[in-house]
Amino acid sequence: MAQVADYNIANASGASVRSDLNSVFSAIKTLNSGGSDPTNTEAFMPYVDTADNNNLKIRNSSNNGFTTIGPVDTVNLGLLPATGGSMTGVLGLPNQTASNPSIHFGDSTTGFFRKGSNQVGLAASGTEQLFLDQNGVTLNAQNEIRFGDSDSSNYAAIKAPATISSNFTLTLPTTAGNDGEFLKVGSSGALSFATVAASSLTGNTLASGVTASSLTSVGTLSSLTVSGLSTLNETRLASIKDTSGNNSSTAEELNQGRAKAWVNFNGTGTIAIRDSFNVSSITDVSQGTTTITMASAMSNTNYVLGTAAGSTSTDGLRVLGCFNNFTTTTFTVVSSFHDNQPYAFDGEINTVAVFGD
Repeated sequence: MAQVADYNIANASGASVRSDLNSVFSAIKTLNSGGSDPTNTEAFMPYVDTADNNNLKIRNSSNNGFTTIGPVDTVNLGLLPATGGSMTGVLGLPNQTASNPSIHFGDSTTGFFRKGSNQVGLAASGTEQLFLDQNGVTLNAQNEIRFGDSDSSNYAAIKAPATISSNFTLTLPTTAGNDGEFLKVGSSGALSFATVAASSLTGNTLASGVTASSLTSVGTLSSLTVSGLSTLNETRLASIKDTSGNNSSTAEELNQGRAKAWVNFNGTGTIAIRDSFNVSSITDVSQGTTTITMASAMSNTNYVLGTAAGSTSTDGLRVLGCFNNFTTTTFTVVSSFHDNQPYAFDGEINTVAVFGD
């Protein structure tokens, strides 16, 4: 270890010059090592500080201080090799932006940066996509959380709506729930699993404007008022009553008791349908005789016809009967006039209703 006052070799006797040269060479060989900073320093002068963990230091370009490189007794001067390694100290990085992140992986616009105080941002394509802080992880601009399937060929995603009026938090349930339960939102956004019970629906009114509803396996519903419902599909009822709770009818009674088809037609002149249900056409066969064709077929030919005939005049009795030539889609009726002698007659008012399966 050696230091010299200066590197100037003054004119002197041979022995003195040789001594000066040896001192300078010793200082060079030992990198000006010593327990204090060398005197008469120059810019870029190396120096090993034996009083500071044998750290190698280099004089800065302004020649007003030394920059510490690292301890000479430590591999690679304690510096992290380009090939990687372990660090024992703190790594400080410059405060960059989303378009120029502090850490990137070969793509200079994708990486990590300091978003703000106590916030770390993640950028992709030069745009902040998410950030982390003491509150958690925040995804920007409706970015999704995606859960891939077993081979990652498809995924299920969750994302925020386009507009949120105020912040809210949904807290997950404490258990996985049971089969058939639904996820319910409680106070302050707490989620829990619950069962739809028939008793909990008794006396409730579904809100006006509901367009579709499906209640499955909830038992027997009683006193349920449904308002504003435009479509109610596959509803299974044991019975139905009027608003006073009277006049009960079963689903079978409603199905068997309602007309499957009906028609009111004018049989005079060019016959014409006034109004109908499930009747596609009527055909004038002959005087007083008309064949009626149903749009949707009956399941068999054992159905029942209810018929009536009338007129705006009171000159005699009109009767509408039928022939025994039923098919699942057609039947024929005949209108007759009864005075002294009945005869086939093109009646003015003819009505038919079809009941059965």
